[in-house]
Amino acid sequence: MQTQEAIKKYLLKKKNVTKLDIFLFLSEHRFFITTHYLADYFDMSDSNLLLYIQELEQDFTTLEFEEITIVKQKNFIKLACEEVDIAKCYYELLGKYCSESTNYQILTALLSENGNTMTSLSQQTNYSPSYLYSKMKTVNQFLALYGISFKFSNKGRKILSGTEIQIQYCFLDVYWNIFANTSFPYSNEPEQTIAYTLNAYFKKDLLIALNGGMIDKLYLLLKICQENFPATTLKNVQKEFTEHGYIEYLVDPVFDLLHPNLPIGYEQRILINVLARLAISKIESDELSQYQYELLLKAKVPHIMYCKKMVEAFATHFSLNIPKDQQALYTMNFARNKIFSTFLNHDQPNTPLPTFVLYQGKKNFTVLQNEIEQFYLQFREEHHHYLPEILERENIQWIVEDLLHLYDRFKAQPTIVIGINYTKDFYVGKDLMVKIEQIFSSDSIIIQKYYMEECDIIVSDSPLDHLSKDIKKIYLLDGIVSPNDWKRVVTKIAEYIFELKQENDYSICP
Repeated sequence: MQTQEAIKKYLLKKKNVTKLDIFLFLSEHRFFITTHYLADYFDMSDSNLLLYIQELEQDFTTLEFEEITIVKQKNFIKLACEEVDIAKCYYELLGKYCSESTNYQILTALLSENGNTMTSLSQQTNYSPSYLYSKMKTVNQFLALYGISFKFSNKGRKILSGTEIQIQYCFLDVYWNIFANTSFPYSNEPEQTIAYTLNAYFKKDLLIALNGGMIDKLYLLLKICQENFPATTLKNVQKEFTEHGYIEYLVDPVFDLLHPNLPIGYEQRILINVLARLAISKIESDELSQYQYELLLKAKVPHIMYCKKMVEAFATHFSLNIPKDQQALYTMNFARNKIFSTFLNHDQPNTPLPTFVLYQGKKNFTVLQNEIEQFYLQFREEHHHYLPEILERENIQWIVEDLLHLYDRFKAQPTIVIGINYTKDFYVGKDLMVKIEQIFSSDSIIIQKYYMEECDIIVSDSPLDHLSKDIKKIYLLDGIVSPNDWKRVVTKIAEYIFELKQENDYSICP
């Protein structure tokens, strides 16, 4: 389950989830649509749909979305939002609906340092204790995804179950998935202050490597670790960290993301380093990762030894030609993923990889997926002694997805042949070839002017009815190739390449 999916299921009112879905649908289909079609699509009556639309318009007004409107013409509507950042609108809507949600209000009060008793929780939320108890089951179902739970003693004191890292990661993951960078602290602090703080705390190479969105997420992570530490107790944090023998590597100068001599404690430094590797994409350069790999390998750190053997065995089993430097980088990636199994719940909300989603359900892909899973289960059993406790907690599905990505990256690519059959003018045909090469050139795509019967896709100005129906054809029938014609050709080629890759990518499994 993805984080936003869990938020919508456990924290939001169903009505607000539907309004978000309507907003997304209209933002993706920016043309006039009949209200009856929309009502059918969202499985409601026409009159109920109009009520939802009316409420959405009121929400736009409340949030001061001045440049976004729902245009109505009789029974047709469309979203007019050409000058608007749709992502910003979406997150502000989601943030509004969460802030109004009873379950979200209870969740944030429970996670705050002031919500230690049922009385204080009741005062924070303005809900009676009996009402709060009635909502605790759903809130705990949501928190259970992160390995966290709350209950209250007979005297009304909060009893918390969950580690410091699980709680802090929950803070970060939930807040970012609801608000991203549209709310506090970004709305309250000048950009110069944010930039100064980031540069004061984090190494320059890290900040250069991250894009705007990830920089914002890193800043949120820092603020949470500064203002919400400890979420449990310092004694519990120290006990938690001493249970993991190799965690001190994260505060070694080679691995530490932070500058030395900062106004934070040792445990906070570890926490920030762990959370950054859990919540942010690859944060070290390839060169630094290679150097770190060599240090960890020399020290025979079990995580690296296990993952190195796994990558090598996987490449051999599936006949993959993975360069040595890439083997080292993927070993580091898999070792980094072991941090998830070390600190987080195995049912943690997680976004599946696009490769997995794209091909899921395809017959050949299912065969490959099963073979990869069997490979890993056998490898895991044979090398269990390296990481016995971590391997018992890991989510096998996550490992299989990551191995599928590795296979997809280095598998032999089926060749797609594009033919150019422009008969009216040799130079136009040649020009088309060059333009197509500029956009679609790759090792797995061949563009040619001859042997049309061998092609997968053909761009032609004359009939090709004698060729196989399996060949995908794009016709240019007007004399001049206009910008619209060219846009259509590029779009269709991309569409056909996508279809062919779905059909052929795993047609020959190992």
